[in-house]
Amino acid sequence: MQSRHPDGMTKGPLSRSLIRLLVIFSIISLLPSEESLGIVTPPITKCNIRIDDPHISKYFLRTEGIIAVKVNARSKCDKTMRDLKLKVEIYKVGLLRDYKKGESELSVKGLIFPNRVVENNKTYVQCINLKPSKYYGVAYASAVIDGQPRRTLKVTSAKIVTINCGS
Repeated sequence: MQSRHPDGMTKGPLSRSLIRLLVIFSIISLLPSEESLGIVTPPITKCNIRIDDPHISKYFLRTEGIIAVKVNARSKCDKTMRDLKLKVEIYKVGLLRDYKKGESELSVKGLIFPNRVVENNKTYVQCINLKPSKYYGVAYASAVIDGQPRRTLKVTSAKIVTINCGS
């Protein structure tokens, strides 16, 4: 037998089921929707920059007889680009701040066809002594893609490398 509540509602299996359904719907309404999950749309282009970790250049040692820290970077895009500028910088880690020790910019005027890899392999810093120092590289680029000037974010080498090269 069902008992009556003072306000006239019955307390029984039907009202408990109703309360459970209301609770379930309330919980569901609090769950994030696809819109609020931050569904990301993929970029329009697949352009990227890859940068190597700093290293002692075997090329400069063999051809010039000098010891130098070198950083290489590559740019690749699945769309046609125009007037690419690929800049690479070498930083030495300091006590209070990091110091830019070298930089170079590769400029390619005119059209660059899709998926062509453009390399900047000319960024280096000559060593003054063999004191251990920490280095990293930074690369970024600008180009015209689909008639619009575009810039990349700065990309940092994966590792800060200790090299016996004081500069």
